[in-house]
Amino acid sequence: MIVQEFTLERYNWHCKTFYAVTTYYKDAIIDEMYNIGCDGDMLRTAYENMSSGKLNTGVTYSNFRDRRTVMVIAITSSEKEFAKSWRHECGHMATHICQALDITPYGEEIQYIGDDIIDKMWEYAQPLMCKCGCCKKKVKQFKNQSHEFND
Repeated sequence: MIVQEFTLERYNWHCKTFYAVTTYYKDAIIDEMYNIGCDGDMLRTAYENMSSGKLNTGVTYSNFRDRRTVMVIAITSSEKEFAKSWRHECGHMATHICQALDITPYGEEIQYIGDDIIDKMWEYAQPLMCKCGCCKKKVKQFKNQSHEFND
């Protein structure tokens, strides 16, 4: 698993992202979601999703008041499936920001938010969409940097 944290400065919005997630890390991620305010049905649904062991899935939860998001992208079956899962979860985060800040989801602003999210995540996401040896080394490096969850 790879962990990344970033802030979208323009919106003062913080995100903690978990890439290449397996069931092994579900409890730590559920704790992160709970810590930003996720509870009830949403927390149960997230737990069931991460416990299932299914490939090509994800979950995104945002606390609108505190402007915080936890994004999870499970292990995927291919680079293409990673790109689809990544796009899907980024879309949820962009929508959450629009909802929280009363930005219409029908205009250009939501697209710019999506661009900002991709810019922040690109360094971590791009190697997961590539098959070259250099990118595989970078993925391994990111996993090693995420040591607090690799116990």
